[in-house]
Amino acid sequence: MQEALINFFTQPLVIGMCIGLSIALAIWIRGVAKAMELKSAAAAKEDRFQSEIEHLQKHLHTQMEITAKGNRSIQEELEKAKEVNANLSQTIGALKQKPGRAEIRSLHLYEKAIRIMNTRAPGFGAAWEGALNDAEQEVKKEESGIMGWIKKPFLVNRSATTDKAVSPKND
Repeated sequence: MQEALINFFTQPLVIGMCIGLSIALAIWIRGVAKAMELKSAAAAKEDRFQSEIEHLQKHLHTQMEITAKGNRSIQEELEKAKEVNANLSQTIGALKQKPGRAEIRSLHLYEKAIRIMNTRAPGFGAAWEGALNDAEQEVKKEESGIMGWIKKPFLVNRSATTDKAVSPKND
């Protein structure tokens, strides 16, 4: 049996086949080793990419939280500003409806009418302006100093009695 094996392996065809198979086996082993090396490099790259993706996701999450907090604070400020605006609108409405506004408007209207009349009727204007200046100076004197404190109660009582006395004559 040994002779048969020696005869068999001494055949040129078998020798060529053994050499070819040994070269193919060496190439295959080298390919397997290279594939294992590439697979481990790919696994390392995948691990590195995975850790980078996780890092970027954490960063994105942090940024989104910061943005959400900023949006919430801006939203709260907007709500406060809307409340202040509503309160101011109500205050303005209340002030417009405050008693005395119509009277002040009427007085302003009368003052404008008197100014217009002064420009159109020169004789009346000079006398009126003189009386108005005298009245303004007297009121300023009454508002400041002891004379004002003394005269105010008497003037208020006198003007009330004068109004009562004038009213029946005008009706």
